[in-house]
This record gives sequence, structure tokens and C-alpha cells, in this order.
Amino acid sequence: MKRKNQSQLEIEIRRRVEAKYDERYALLIHFTSYAGVNALVWATWLFSGGGFPWPLFVTVFWGIGMVGHALDYYHKHGGGARKREERIDEEVRRHLERLEAGRHDVYDEAVTDGADVYGLDNVELRRARLADDGELADMDGWDEQLAAEERESR
Repeated sequence: MKRKNQSQLEIEIRRRVEAKYDERYALLIHFTSYAGVNALVWATWLFSGGGFPWPLFVTVFWGIGMVGHALDYYHKHGGGARKREERIDEEVRRHLERLEAGRHDVYDEAVTDGADVYGLDNVELRRARLADDGELADMDGWDEQLAAEERESR
């Protein structure tokens, strides 16, 4: 694995920090436009005599998009990102411990019930042939069967 020099590392960190601030700014712009447009729409409804609260559609459906944007930011740069990193670090640590212990399976025993997930550790190699009826048949004793058929055909 190639190590990065100090200037490359600083550039990469700067890009990440800039991306975080750019996304925070985009979220702020989105929220500001959401609040402004909703205030304008509700004021229009109120001063036009009320009636059916049609601005509710704008508020609710745009609000769903606003919540989605906020959750996206949270999971990329906020507490969700930290939780994700902690979970990934824990999983990596657990896999490394298993490798050090000589276990090469990467799944939890609880999930696999202790079974060999890949089916490679206790493989019994068997030979198979295509039987007359089109089914695969074990070749155990196949040589003897061929010899018997040859004898019968003579």
C-alpha cells in the first residue's frame, strides 16, 4: 500500500472538509427556499380568502424532500456518518481477529450455525456421470459397473 506524503494528505483532507461545507451550504439554501416559498404560498392562500388549504400539498411534499436532504447530510457528515464508521471499524476489527485466530470464514457463527459457509473445508470429491435417464449419478463403483456391462455384452 502506497503511503501518501504530507501535502497529498492535506489536499485530501481539505477536499473532504470542503465537500462537507458545500453540502451544509446546499442544505441551508434548500431550507431557506423551502421556508420562503412556503411563507409566500401560505400568505397568498390566507389573503385570497382561505378556502381549501392547497398550500398544504406544497408544504408536505416539499417537506418530504427537505427531510430527505437533511437525512442525507446527517448520514454523510453528521452523527450518522460517525455511527457508520464505528460499525465499519468494529466489523473490520472482528474480521481481523478471526483471521488472526486462523478462521477464514467471514460470517457470524450465529448466522451460519457453525457450518462451513463456502463448503470448501470438508469437501469430499466425488465423480459423477450422466446416467441413461439423463440424471447425474455417482460414479462410485462405475468402473465395476462398466466391466460388468462389457462382460454381459460379450
